[in-house]
Amino acid sequence: MIRLAVIAAAAGLALAAAASASPLDGYVAPDGRTAAQLIAAHVLPDPSVTPGVLNPAVTPDTIKATVCVSGWTATVRPRTSWTDKLRDDDTPAGARPLDGELDHLVSIEDGGAPADARNLWWMVYQDRYGARVKDVLETRVKRLLCAGKISLDDARAALAPNWLQGYVKYVGPLP
Repeated sequence: MIRLAVIAAAAGLALAAAASASPLDGYVAPDGRTAAQLIAAHVLPDPSVTPGVLNPAVTPDTIKATVCVSGWTATVRPRTSWTDKLRDDDTPAGARPLDGELDHLVSIEDGGAPADARNLWWMVYQDRYGARVKDVLETRVKRLLCAGKISLDDARAALAPNWLQGYVKYVGPLP
């Protein structure tokens, strides 16, 4: 009886650990930093806070009328009064708000939710994998999506949970 209780308790701990596992666990960037270090550096978002949220208006059937229309993102982008406040509140201690940007994990141009805080985080500029590097991936993925070379699911998976892996897959080696 005691043995069964110990086995059941061990199984429960394993399930609890698996349930709390991050999709970034075990990731190490080419520069040697772990996911935890990249999160602390504001290169990757904390997936428990910013898991990425999709825009329900963007589907495989609507991409030609939404994300593939030039200027479409401007029609759904949230007001700067809202995003500036969120950016300022999310800026880490010791940094200035304009040292980074409020970034969409799943970019608007790739079908991410424009105004859901769970799709936004403050991302640093001055890092070898900073916001400008991610911008290259977002544009590349949109071009592939609109050319019919990748699916909407593939486009979104290139960005969340780990856009660095998407960069390597769709752009090439990280800088």
